[in-house]
Amino acid sequence: MNQNTRPYLIDSDLDKQLAENGFVVVPMLSSKEVDGLRNTFDEAHQNHTVPFYATGHHESSEFRKKMSNAISSVLDPVASNLFNDCDLLGASFISKAANSESSLQPHQDWNIVDEAEFRSFNIWIPLVDLDETNGAIEVLPKSHNWIRGYRHSSINCAYRKVHSLVWDNMKPLYLRAGEALIYDHALLHASKANTSSQNRIAIACGIMPTEAKMHFYWNNNGMIEQYESNTDFFMTENIFNGPAKLKKMAQFGYDFPVVEEADFYRFLGIKPPQVEPISVKTQESSDSRPRFWKVYTPMNILREINYRLTSKK
Repeated sequence: MNQNTRPYLIDSDLDKQLAENGFVVVPMLSSKEVDGLRNTFDEAHQNHTVPFYATGHHESSEFRKKMSNAISSVLDPVASNLFNDCDLLGASFISKAANSESSLQPHQDWNIVDEAEFRSFNIWIPLVDLDETNGAIEVLPKSHNWIRGYRHSSINCAYRKVHSLVWDNMKPLYLRAGEALIYDHALLHASKANTSSQNRIAIACGIMPTEAKMHFYWNNNGMIEQYESNTDFFMTENIFNGPAKLKKMAQFGYDFPVVEEADFYRFLGIKPPQVEPISVKTQESSDSRPRFWKVYTPMNILREINYRLTSKK
């Protein structure tokens, strides 16, 4: 089934919003579930002060799995009531320490499926209320459909030249604890620093259609390599270092896209702002006196009298 017609969410209205805007926000966890997950994080992270941290990137694969299982056990029964025939992937706690330089620049998440046929998503849930001070997540609506390409940390971000414009057009989402942002992995998103006095804790979990196959894409000296992948790979390997022991499926050339300002405004569907030309005013144009006094200045009059007197001699 083509990804453009496949329903991912059970609620048809939410599914339409997800397809058009690249994200939806829904209530998902109860206050009891939020408190339980917060306790799980706090017990495993005493005196946590790392500016930006994700348990999914912890050096210990056993610890990654432990944290993932704790989150998935809470999310799985809830997600099954929202999604059509989809499977949860590895889950992670994500923390921004209080009063820290923890800004996360605009980016897209990696491809994990063949996006010509399927879409994959992230479920992102804050365990605290979000506001303008504690690093609320921000999204750029509809940006998931702007470029069809491949994404990984080994592949330069296509929007790297227009990050400031991306920031200017983003929409902050001030979610309440337990509300879920479900977004397409290709959607541009970011978050500013947590300048509040409390840690900002959230959870995130990938989800993809049961019928889709998981892939891993890697830039090898300008060639894109495609590998068969699985959830265990993300739980046990350093995913930033390459495919490890994954089975290679294909290799192909790729025209790495770079979005320019004109492209960005075209994606937004608006005209670029007009830059007013800088005009250099001449003395005459800036002089508000009548034209007679611009020509017949006192010095010019004296010169004219002197000329007439001397020319008659």
